[in-house]
Amino acid sequence: MRKLYTQMAVAMVLFTAVVAASGQQMAPYTSTDGRFTVNFPQAEVKQSSDPIHYKDGSTGTMYEFSVELANGNIAYMVMYNDYAAQQATGDPQTVLAAARDGATSGKTVLSDTVISLNGIPGREFTAKDGTWNYTVRQYLSGKRLYQLIVVSNAANPATQISDFMTSFKIY
Repeated sequence: MRKLYTQMAVAMVLFTAVVAASGQQMAPYTSTDGRFTVNFPQAEVKQSSDPIHYKDGSTGTMYEFSVELANGNIAYMVMYNDYAAQQATGDPQTVLAAARDGATSGKTVLSDTVISLNGIPGREFTAKDGTWNYTVRQYLSGKRLYQLIVVSNAANPATQISDFMTSFKIY
């Protein structure tokens, strides 16, 4: 009987650890310069920026805000960059499709849907690359491209994709 209680106690500890790892509390995050708010899993948000080179030869800056969980097996990210005026002209879905194609180069696209956020044109797609799964939402607000990305290892899937994606607001 004592052995059964010990096994149950161990099982409860393991269950609690799994729930804590996958059901991390969400916390609001605001980027004043980025003009957005989003709920990230409650962990340190890392910020970085990198130069990007566009096909027309011009350059810009990609800003990234990210949280990594489960020893780097899950990442929640918001990235944005501003296109030069001539790059963001024409049909927004054409611009978003080109951004999707760049983001999914070398990956298998599993789904692709046209969406919007308060009238702002967007796309949502999922992709796979080996053991990595990607869920992405992109929005084109004027000449600014926002990308919300959740990357997770198939063996350790992300559990708060919807909470993250639906909390995103542009102001």
